[in-house]
Amino acid sequence: MKYILSTVFLFVVFFSNAQTTPVKVNEQRRFSSDSRLFYVWNQEREAYDLKDTEYESSVIDIREINTKSNGYIAIALTDDGKTRLYHGSIVNYSLDEEGVATWILRSKSARGKLSLDPKAKKITYSFESNETRYVKIFVFNLFFADDAPDMPSQEN
Repeated sequence: MKYILSTVFLFVVFFSNAQTTPVKVNEQRRFSSDSRLFYVWNQEREAYDLKDTEYESSVIDIREINTKSNGYIAIALTDDGKTRLYHGSIVNYSLDEEGVATWILRSKSARGKLSLDPKAKKITYSFESNETRYVKIFVFNLFFADDAPDMPSQEN
């Protein structure tokens, strides 16, 4: 009887430890940009043309809920004192061998792709696609707090 009980106990302990629960992700990251480039696909040249360079602020929020391929992304741009918002639900996530993270987005009427290259301190947002490629691209230069210039002290 002791042998049977000890065997059952070992099976219970073994199988309870063998089941690994997936790690849940619940993370929100906010990135700030002080400048960006705007490219548009030129069908005649079959290349992207630089249309605009903005030196205004942008905020990119990436919210991952339960997994890295679930959540949402919101991008707020300021252009000449007006704010525009691009957003979508995350439907896919990938990470390449160079450490560049890519999220695929879907919204009610559009789809897009957001890539984060932490080494280059850039985020690329591609959107408004046709059958073969994304037509518009924003390239954001990220601004980190440790990159900020020293502010003068407020002491009297």
